Order: sequence, then C-alpha cells, then structure tokens
Amino acid sequence: MTNACDAQVLPRKSGRILSLGELLIDLIPTETGGRIDQAGAVWKTASGSAGIFACAVAALGAESAFLGKVGTDALSRMAYHTVRDAGVDMSRVVVSGEGQIGLAFIEYLPDGSRNYEYYRARSVGSLYRAGELNADDLKSAYALHFPGMLLELSPELRETSLFAARTAKEHGVLLSFDPNIRFELSSGESLERLVSVIQMADVIAPTLQEGRIITGKSSVGDVLRALHAMGPKVVALTRDKDGAAVSSGGMVALCDGIDVPVIDPTGAGDTFAAALIVALQRGMMLSETALFCNCAGTLVVTKRGAIGQAIPTLDEVNELLKTNPCQVRLVKLDELD
Repeated sequence: MTNACDAQVLPRKSGRILSLGELLIDLIPTETGGRIDQAGAVWKTASGSAGIFACAVAALGAESAFLGKVGTDALSRMAYHTVRDAGVDMSRVVVSGEGQIGLAFIEYLPDGSRNYEYYRARSVGSLYRAGELNADDLKSAYALHFPGMLLELSPELRETSLFAARTAKEHGVLLSFDPNIRFELSSGESLERLVSVIQMADVIAPTLQEGRIITGKSSVGDVLRALHAMGPKVVALTRDKDGAAVSSGGMVALCDGIDVPVIDPTGAGDTFAAALIVALQRGMMLSETALFCNCAGTLVVTKRGAIGQAIPTLDEVNELLKTNPCQVRLVKLDELD
C-alpha cells in the first residue's frame, strides 16, 4: 500500500546485521498459572533480547551474526547451539570459563502480564569486554543492533556497547537501538544513558510506553517528533494490540493491530525490531516496512517460547501479508496528533 509520498526509508546496502548482547536461559513454569515461588516443573529455552533479534534476522532471510560471550557450562552450550542452529553466525562469540550463563524465571500473571526473576549477576555474558570485540567485524557490517539493558547489566557490557556504537558510527554502519527498558535493572542514571545512545542511533524501536517515559510526551505524534528531535532518522513505535507506527522522512506509516490469539508475547518486540532492519536493508517502502514488521511481530505472540519456537520464517510472514491483515495509512509527521 503506497502513494506518491511513500518512499524508501534508507538506501540499500550489503553486509551482515550484527546483534550485540547477552544470551540467557528462560525458565517458564509448565503449568498454567505456575508461580516462581512454588514447586513445579519448568520449561527451559534459549533467550535474551539480542539473541532473539539475531535469530529473527536469520529467519527472515538476512545475514545475521551475534557478538557476545558464553560460558563452558551445559546451559551456555544449549543457548549457543540453539542460536547457531537457527542460522546465526556464532563464530565471533567468546567462550569463557569466567562464569555461567544468566537465568530468567518468567511467570504469567492472571492479568496477562509477566513477572521476571533474574539470576544473572556477574553472568558470563555480562563480562563481555570491549577488548574481546573485533572492530573489523563492525566496520564491514550493514547494521549493529543492541538493547538498552546492556547499559545497566555491568560496567563491562556498558563499555563494550558504547565502544561498538561509536565504532559503528565512525564507519557508516547503521546503528539500531532498542531502549528495552527493564525497570528491575534500572538505576537513577538509566534514562540519561538511554538518551545518550538514542542521540547516536539511526534507528530506534521503543514501545509507545517507553517512548512516553523517554520523552515525557503522551500522544503518538508528540512522542515521534520528540524522539526524532534527539537524532534518529527512523523511529518505530510498537503499540501492542493497537499495531505500530513507523516514521521516517517526515512521514508516518500507521498500522492497525492484527487480531490473533495471544499465547506468549516474549520476543515480539525483538522480532519487530529485526524485521525493521531487514526491511531497511532490502529497501522497502515506508508503508511496506511497517506492515512487514507488524506481521512479523504479531506472529510471535501466537506461540510460546521465542528462539526455535515462535520466531516466524520469511515464508510465514509473507503468507500473513497475502491476507491483507490490517490497514496501513500514511500521514505527515507534523500533522499527526
């Protein structure tokens, strides 16, 4: 769905899409309504925002590579092999005996929300240092993506993330940033650190709620304008069941929500962000980009467990696209409420 105002968001360019971050193991009660503080069986799955992003990039047919560190423990091996088997280049991942992989226990509350309990203090992934990252990998990439939680996990990951971001910018690599606000990991200086990276980023993909927290604004239009004013050329806002907005070049593509049964929202935002970078690399038009991302993110919520379970393939996204699942309309950014 295009019109005369609908244009390519960014020029096409070759190269890998790199994802920097920490792999985790999610542990989820197998019983409906199971709680973390109660005895019972749990289901384990490889996870971590950056890992989900990397696997989604590969599933959507682009060249994907992961940058990070894992341990020599059994769960580290599980995560490493799961992500590798999903089509992600893991050859740059550091394997170290410094520690074990972090764990995240997840429970689903009666109101549909999720509660997390993390066991990741000084996890091996949080000890990934700037000196362990090969700058040449960054220089030849199409894009570098990382989530905002890396700024709070450890001094090591914060330094590595900022080094990678600066290196990417110096060499014309697209910088993609997901604020990914985790209040349980935040400190009083978190927002200031987030804003400093947003000012460097070319592309950001926060939720509408995160956008409101970052900008202090309320409406979709005001949030988008405030985020663009910080520097990013492309701003995407996800709005849960209400769809998404993708803004670039003074235009906004507004997608309605897609009516599907919601089983598990884990990884939907990461997959949306991955689809956004894949769409940009392929030179999709603005409205096409928004619809592609909306479909990719929506499909994730229909299954439980992201990596190896719920992340859709390119064929699955294309099949949903054929059904014209939602309306997309283009409006001028300065006219959007």
